[in-house]
Amino acid sequence: ARLAADGARLGRLLRDSGLAAAAGPDLFKWLATPHAAALHDALARHGILTRLFAAPPSLRFGLPPDEAGWQRLEHALRECAHLHLSAPTP
Repeated sequence: ARLAADGARLGRLLRDSGLAAAAGPDLFKWLATPHAAALHDALARHGILTRLFAAPPSLRFGLPPDEAGWQRLEHALRECAHLHLSAPTP
């Protein structure tokens, strides 16, 4: 039950941060974006590690280990929001 709740929380956090809908099982969420590399770098500067995929450009977000991790992820996503990295390219 906790895993399902955490998976749903991660999906909501990504969506509420202005990112496109993320897919995946409860353990992680996968997010396709043409700006995956830039978002990966920006999050890493905030101590958030994601797995970067080149084709298609995308990121995989794992579940934070504890409440402090959730707070760090939320803060990092908020800090990166000004980059508008999730906006589709024309």
